[in-house]
Amino acid sequence: MLFVKTNSDATVFEVTKDDTNTLEGWQREDAARLLALYKAYRAAGGLKQDDFAAKYGLRSQANLGHYLHGRRPLNIEQATNFARGLNVPIGEFSPTIAAQIAGAAQAIASHPSTHDDSEFVPVQRLTVRLSAGPGAAAVVEEVEGSLQFRRDFLSSCGATQESARIVHVTGTSMEPTIVNGAVLLVNTRNREPRNGSVFAMAYGDDLIVKRLIQTPDGWVARSDNPDGNPDISMNNAQHVEIIGRAVWMGAKL
Repeated sequence: MLFVKTNSDATVFEVTKDDTNTLEGWQREDAARLLALYKAYRAAGGLKQDDFAAKYGLRSQANLGHYLHGRRPLNIEQATNFARGLNVPIGEFSPTIAAQIAGAAQAIASHPSTHDDSEFVPVQRLTVRLSAGPGAAAVVEEVEGSLQFRRDFLSSCGATQESARIVHVTGTSMEPTIVNGAVLLVNTRNREPRNGSVFAMAYGDDLIVKRLIQTPDGWVARSDNPDGNPDISMNNAQHVEIIGRAVWMGAKL
């Protein structure tokens, strides 16, 4: 980091190396497709880079520019953020990452008998249902079985067998990201607010799933489907408790 003093304020600049030459050919092709999609999005009246980055979890305009211009390789998380913001499938700009996601999903869904049992762990599936619409009254958590997940997949999500839980989602306020009837993998040890990420939360006597957004007035819980779904303030006047971050979704196709 390079600190430059200007009057009484310290301006911080992040010195980054141009990683263009370290990217593989397919990653540079992904960046070119992504840039073309973003230009078309802007031409249609879409958000400017700084607003886009803030809304869709890309941290900063500079960080967004690194991905658009092939100075930094895309990862699954940021590819998902771009896909959500541009409203396109990941495969439209990165067939390779889309294939990686599909492969991971297939591995998770595979029966453990076809693999070394030690690679898979059961994750408890609870009767709790999270509302993505009008609040769903909290119910007693009861285990109703489990789903098998690869241990290394849970680790890649920052979760463990002990911290991971499977819950159901009802309602449409998080569509198209999370559909009514989906199941979510929630990492209960990840409760630190993160701009643009989806969290399961207790809101009074309700259980909800929303995207956390940092605004000038503080954190709000926001629906991806804005139709009739106002923001929920996370200030001290509201009783909102983060249960954990949603890290995976399974839904009927």
